[in-house]
Amino acid sequence: MYKIRQLMFFNHMYKPLGLVLLFYIMGIGQTQATYPNGISVTLSEQKKNGATLISLQKGLELLIKETRTGIIYEPGIIKGIQVNQQAIVQYNYSTERILNAWLKNSPLTFNKISGSTNYIIVRRSERDAQAEVRPKIDQRAAVSKDEEVSNMQKTTVSPSPTLQDRIVEGRVVSSDGQTVSGVSVSIEGFGGGTVTDAQGRYRIALPEAAQRLIFSNLGYERHVETINGRRTIEITLYPVAKQIEEVVVDALGFERKADALGYSTSQIGGGQIASSMEGSVINGMAGKASGVRISRTSGDPGAGSHIQIRGASTIGGIQPLIVLDGIPIDNSSSGNSTEGVNQQSRLNDINPDDIESMDILKGAAAAALWGSRASNGVIVITTKKGKANDKLNISFKSSYSYDQILERHPLQSTFGQGNAGIYNSTSQQAWGDLIADRFGGSDVIDNTGAFFRAANGNIYYPVVEKRDQTIYHDSNFDQVFQNGYFLDNSLNLSGGDSRATYFVSLSDFKQDGIIRNNSDYRRTTFRVNASRKFGEKISLSTNTAYTLSNSNRIRKGNSSSGLYLGMLRTPPDFNILDYEGEYYTGAGATPQRNRQRGSRSPIGALANPGWNNPLWTIHNQENFSRVNRFISSFQFNAKATDWMEVMLRSGVDTYIDERNAYFATGSVGQLQSLGRYDESKEMDYEINADAITIFRPKLYAGLHSEMLVGFNFNQRSNQDISGMITGFIDPDSPLRNFVNGRAGSYGLSNNRTLRRNAALYSSVDLNYQDYLFLMLTGRFESASTFGELAKSSFFFPSATLAWQFHRNLELPDYFSFGKLRASFAMVGVEPVMYRTISQFSAPTYSDSNGGNLESSWFGNGAFVPANRVGNPYLRPEIKTEFETGLDMRFISNRLRTSFTYYNNKTTDVLFDVPIPSSSGYTNMQDNAGEIKNWGVELDVNYDVVRKNDFTWTLGVLWDHNRNVVSRLPDAESLNLDGLSGVSGRAVQGYQLGVLWGKKWLRDANNALVLDVNGFPQVAEAQGVIGDPNPAWRGSALTTLRYKNFAMDVVIETMQGGNIFAGTYASLLQYGMAPETANISVAPYDMMAWNGQVVTQGTEFRGNIEDFGAGPVALDESWYRQGPGSYAGASEQFIQDASWTRIQQLTLSYSLQSEKFRNMTKLQGVELALTGRNLFVWAKEFRGNDPNSNLSGIGTVRGIDYFNNPATRSYVFTLKLTY
Repeated sequence: MYKIRQLMFFNHMYKPLGLVLLFYIMGIGQTQATYPNGISVTLSEQKKNGATLISLQKGLELLIKETRTGIIYEPGIIKGIQVNQQAIVQYNYSTERILNAWLKNSPLTFNKISGSTNYIIVRRSERDAQAEVRPKIDQRAAVSKDEEVSNMQKTTVSPSPTLQDRIVEGRVVSSDGQTVSGVSVSIEGFGGGTVTDAQGRYRIALPEAAQRLIFSNLGYERHVETINGRRTIEITLYPVAKQIEEVVVDALGFERKADALGYSTSQIGGGQIASSMEGSVINGMAGKASGVRISRTSGDPGAGSHIQIRGASTIGGIQPLIVLDGIPIDNSSSGNSTEGVNQQSRLNDINPDDIESMDILKGAAAAALWGSRASNGVIVITTKKGKANDKLNISFKSSYSYDQILERHPLQSTFGQGNAGIYNSTSQQAWGDLIADRFGGSDVIDNTGAFFRAANGNIYYPVVEKRDQTIYHDSNFDQVFQNGYFLDNSLNLSGGDSRATYFVSLSDFKQDGIIRNNSDYRRTTFRVNASRKFGEKISLSTNTAYTLSNSNRIRKGNSSSGLYLGMLRTPPDFNILDYEGEYYTGAGATPQRNRQRGSRSPIGALANPGWNNPLWTIHNQENFSRVNRFISSFQFNAKATDWMEVMLRSGVDTYIDERNAYFATGSVGQLQSLGRYDESKEMDYEINADAITIFRPKLYAGLHSEMLVGFNFNQRSNQDISGMITGFIDPDSPLRNFVNGRAGSYGLSNNRTLRRNAALYSSVDLNYQDYLFLMLTGRFESASTFGELAKSSFFFPSATLAWQFHRNLELPDYFSFGKLRASFAMVGVEPVMYRTISQFSAPTYSDSNGGNLESSWFGNGAFVPANRVGNPYLRPEIKTEFETGLDMRFISNRLRTSFTYYNNKTTDVLFDVPIPSSSGYTNMQDNAGEIKNWGVELDVNYDVVRKNDFTWTLGVLWDHNRNVVSRLPDAESLNLDGLSGVSGRAVQGYQLGVLWGKKWLRDANNALVLDVNGFPQVAEAQGVIGDPNPAWRGSALTTLRYKNFAMDVVIETMQGGNIFAGTYASLLQYGMAPETANISVAPYDMMAWNGQVVTQGTEFRGNIEDFGAGPVALDESWYRQGPGSYAGASEQFIQDASWTRIQQLTLSYSLQSEKFRNMTKLQGVELALTGRNLFVWAKEFRGNDPNSNLSGIGTVRGIDYFNNPATRSYVFTLKLTY
């Protein structure tokens, strides 16, 4: 009986010759091929006259593997025949030449099956019979010429040539809708069969008596389908065990079976990232991995986002290491602060459509081979590659997004500008008159004196009597905000033959934000990944990407020239139009040009009006950034012997970030009011090289081993050059150049850094009978940042153990898989550069009146010792972690669970400790702190429905993390970042990053200490007022597919933790919060904070509160000047930061039927509609989004102070595959 021994086919005519020739000339890339299980040429090989002789059967299996050609034979007729294995290489992988060489002196011969890439081996006496059979094998319906070319990739084999009289064809896809190649299609009760091609299609001839087809493939459940006279049968295969054959990528970029690992890891597929329709890779991860917290800084186009893995275990920064295709890359976000703009993360430079998978190595054991860079976890990104023996595949995707502001801050619109209930056109606050009580009509103005002439010629005079009742909240909002959008186009090409593969992509992402004018982002990327095999022993691969991005962003937060501060503080009765013009002190007076008109300066009388009119911010300020980035890696593999492999890998990541900031003359700020221009260039360069040798010795039966020895060298350099001018020669000139600066107004700086790391590392991986797995790793590392008097190198070890107990224990039938795992590891945190030496600086001297003296500008300049003294004993922080977990699967792997507990302690934590000023310095960085961190993670996934055309999967992710700063000597607290009044700090006995600020005065029983009028008082000493770290985080994910329809939903929640509602606090003080518009009636005589008595029955603007000594009146004096103001006790503005959101909702429809493909010549079309960040339910927070953060991607979380707003988006996507 004949049978098929091959699964995949490839037709060379589909390759574009020029592209293939390019990659062959480049000589780059190819993942080294490995023989399938069961093939071991050393078992039966013999040496004869220098030739390696193997059995014909084994030779055919090797030939099938190397050439991807189908060969049909009867096993009985090839027994006893030996062939020369070297003929495969000798005849350059030509199937016909190799078969000719092998069979020429045997009783066998071969024929090629017409219309197919398959061959059949027969006895020489059967040649005539085969010639008669061939026309019957080729029987098929009449097809067009194009269809005939397409069908040349299909295999049609008759199980019994004399019985063939009907054809069945179709396509096989996996449960996630992806085509499955190499699926064996056989006929129940008969021999023979076929396999699916690279597009999952098959075609098979059936005998009359055939009733059922059997579909089988490694890793999928065997499927039996009744034919019922059908000519077309579409099949969906389901994984035998979703996790059994799951392959993850380790710290060095090698693939490993997840079930053999002794540590926890999470994998996010590239499809999951791309389907989120996020322009940022980081945001696409949100809610899709336990133990991973993603926080958006804002909705600004291209803005960076915060990544935190398993809480905080170090003070110096909590962003994980990013490894792209085996090399570490930069993910910094330089220039972030509580003011300025939200800078982008460098991870934004990667096109999400280029990603094949993201493996998140959460624990120390998983990341240990990266040593001093592994404390915060490692994210390993693998980009897409071409497939061997695959035709040219072309995919084009276009997405259009419609973006809206997520939530507007609630504002009162009842009272106008002024104080004490009286309108005042120059007041900062909105504690003025009741707008509804005004006469209506036009305002009474004084047109005899000063006035403002707007750029369009409109004249504004001082208002003497305010009569207009118009509310401008909505019109002001519409002048500043719009509906944003992005257009994302991506094109990729991929393919390969038996020796080479290629993947090429080009993308363009263009976004205009929800803020008008100066809020945009554009990213263009180009990538080439290629590979090449040279014989059986050597392969090369390369991955190269170029990114060009341009952005312009709006200033935020703690800045009087920021957008939202001026926007939300503007009283409801002020129209922000005509923001720019000239101020005249009277008729005939000389105009004072470049003045802005705002609520604090309604006729432009103030050169520095306190905060910007929001229209001035979006039209007269610029913050440009242009980034050119190049990432390239090269890998060489050589198989020295059957048990030893050598790998050389190197990579470079370099970028230039050119920035300029412009403030037109008249902007808010002492320097900005004169006009200011900043220009800077940052150049970063990182090179990484690894030399690795892998050994796979055969120890004894049942014990498999893999040993690795490697050397790593890494160098990172940075150069910053910046300049600034204040005061323009010509304020109206569009010139953005230093030549427009006045003499003496220049400020220049430059900075260079260089660090090097070198390490030897090794690992031993043991597998005992496929149920017990032990891995040991170690890394000896030296770094230029270690102190000269400290140890020259440090050792970072790890050990992991996994036991698949379901293989050894008697368990119920519903129990599919069980694994216990445990790990121990030590990783580190490298000291900050140049903290080991004392430095000098050029000082700037200032006075209380705002004067500044730059020492470098005058005379010969000056240098003085810096405040920090060097410490030659600095060493890396050491994080020691123990992790244990349990992975189980039930009901034929439909229910999958994973539980992890981890506990770690970081010693020698680095921070600046105060030292006596008598030493000439004020602080010194030292290894003085200690942080403990522990938590649990739970992953549960269940296939609710798993049918041929209907699948439904539910998933739940949950994690809980706690940490404590267990040791912080010589410091009450360590300020990490934040506002002047509220900051995030390290405080001994508390979690890292707790909020620190003013507190209420309390007694020994923690009760408020009230003043004589019954109001609380502010304590003199500040302290901990809140904790932004959540109690727990969770996600619910569901995927539902019915025929061609699919729905994906991600719901995420963060429960517990606090946020400082600084925006809300400021709006209370300025009379803009809704609570300040309440009209209360005193039920009896009551005290106000200013000592005034509100008599019984009197109406007042404000609220009634009882702090413990009876009700009191919270009126304007309380909110604007008293302890209830922003400057009062900060703890009153600490709110519960809990939230729940619909992170992603995607509805899609795909067209991939055989009829559609024949009609359009396309492989498929997919239409999708995605909603992002659709709804957010906040428990208490009063603001735009409780997940935003003032400090950007820094360590400090939980501070809201006029953060730029987040967005919700609706994205339409069209994807074409050819």
